[in-house]
Amino acid sequence: MRRWSSVLALRCVALSNAVPAAGATRWRGIESLEGRTPVTVAVNGKPRVYFRILPGQDLAVVVSGPGKLKIVSRAETKGQGGKTVAYSVSVFEGAKLVKAQKTESSLSERSAVREGGPTFCKSRTFTWVIPQGTHRIRLAAAGAPSVLVRLLVAGPKPAKKIPMVSMTPVEASRSVTVAEEEKLIPYYSALPGKPVRWRIVGPTLLELTSRLDFDSSMRGTQHYRLAIREPGMPDREYEFKTTKATTASYTDLKERVASKLSRVVVPVGPGLHEFSVELREPKNGSAELHARIPNPVLAGEE
Repeated sequence: MRRWSSVLALRCVALSNAVPAAGATRWRGIESLEGRTPVTVAVNGKPRVYFRILPGQDLAVVVSGPGKLKIVSRAETKGQGGKTVAYSVSVFEGAKLVKAQKTESSLSERSAVREGGPTFCKSRTFTWVIPQGTHRIRLAAAGAPSVLVRLLVAGPKPAKKIPMVSMTPVEASRSVTVAEEEKLIPYYSALPGKPVRWRIVGPTLLELTSRLDFDSSMRGTQHYRLAIREPGMPDREYEFKTTKATTASYTDLKERVASKLSRVVVPVGPGLHEFSVELREPKNGSAELHARIPNPVLAGEE
């Protein structure tokens, strides 16, 4: 396995392209929490992942900012059709109440819990603006026998284009060059059981670009799933759909065809962080990764 030994190994050439200006907020659902069993709710026929909060059993969550946390809640009932249920959901950081919603709702007719059990009410939503850094919060509910919550997070919107620099990983199995529009861009391979690792000093934003490797048996739209892992933190999973690229190719991986690129932007808190990025699906597949951060010299200039 090839290794690069550097705490923050930057490719010290600023890229000509940059993070695009802000568009619509992109929300990502939190679909796994340590020690908690998710509840799948079919909303208009589409599955959504929720977590159940019972009296005295708060829901612990770790989130990173700056960003936003959207909380979609549904009070569970004992099947009293037509009855309005008043309830509240509160967000605490330590002993401090940082956000709360007191609301009421009635029985939903367009949703169903796949596992069976109690009926539940129409959804209610509120948002908490996540400050800079890592935050260990807990969600508490009152007024209903139980409350289901769906959690979604979004990173910050860049206000303008930010000059970026590429990062070299501290560990990767191989490097691959992508040729696109007369540019040669280095990517690093996530193979089965062999993640790619980077060390990053925050606070900053990590922009991760990925391409799935298409082999000769793969046709049409393909799904793949990446996980960003950091010691002591919950895994962050991202699922993508992609097709073969028409303008990009691998110069040194002739038996594979590059997919169109997918991109996520991840807030990184203060201090030194070591991230590993692994391909979780397809199990025997491979993907190519490219990481960038805002140029620490140019990003703060007017």
